[in-house]
Amino acid sequence: MVLATAAVLAGCAGQPGAAAVVDGTPIPTSDLQTALDEIKPYVPGATPSAVLGALVVEPTVSAMAAEAGVGGSDEDAKAYLDAVVKNVSPEAHPTFSPASIAIGRYFVAFTNLSNLSNQNVVSDDITKRIADLDVEVNPRFGTLGEDNKVAPAVPPTWLVDPSAPKPADGQTPAPSPSATP
Repeated sequence: MVLATAAVLAGCAGQPGAAAVVDGTPIPTSDLQTALDEIKPYVPGATPSAVLGALVVEPTVSAMAAEAGVGGSDEDAKAYLDAVVKNVSPEAHPTFSPASIAIGRYFVAFTNLSNLSNQNVVSDDITKRIADLDVEVNPRFGTLGEDNKVAPAVPPTWLVDPSAPKPADGQTPAPSPSATP
């Protein structure tokens, strides 16, 4: 039991500071946090697991788009992100880190692939290639679901939110719905 707990708490044990490792390549926690901080003001529904999911699959989806002749450049990614920003906050002029630009590249590539005439074949190929990736996700940021899709993190049942209302005498406190610091 001690070994299992240590393995869970270590997350991506072979890559300290990694939010995920994809085919041996780490995605640093700092990249995930930077992208989330830069994108969240303009995409309110952005979550750590959604941003991490995009960072996990971006190289694969971008490579597929390039192979199909519809790849997107960093300039295309910046233009996409600028359009998202302008839609929400016309006066804002943020700059984006390489991690955020990777998110933009993912959306450009995915959109370009979605517009191809053989959409069913492309969709099946995307699903297969992503499922074939060797992905390890740090449990702090998400869980790995079917076909290597990153799902929201599941807080350990032993965490109790200290700000939660105190239970009546004799009852066990309920686990918190989200991880506590």
